[in-house]
Amino acid sequence: MPSLFPSSNALSAVFGKATPESTEKKSSRHDVPAGRYQVWSVTEDAERKASELSHAAAKEYQKASAAAQAKAGNIELYSGKYCEYAWAVKGFRDEN
Repeated sequence: MPSLFPSSNALSAVFGKATPESTEKKSSRHDVPAGRYQVWSVTEDAERKASELSHAAAKEYQKASAAAQAKAGNIELYSGKYCEYAWAVKGFRDEN
């Protein structure tokens, strides 16, 4: 019974070898030795600056949060004061 798929000999005859015969890289007079020039990306600088700004903003937020918490005092979770605060923050007001 004949095979459904072509043999490896038939495939290599049609498509050639999967790997090149010589794996040696031919050198050119224009080749640069490895490590001669560093690769630099513009996005790296932007990412670094964004990271620095993010860290600075987080520090400022933590300072402001600590100051606000010190001023308001400790609010117990699900207490009456907490519910009043949550309603005030969400903007729900009694309109009666």
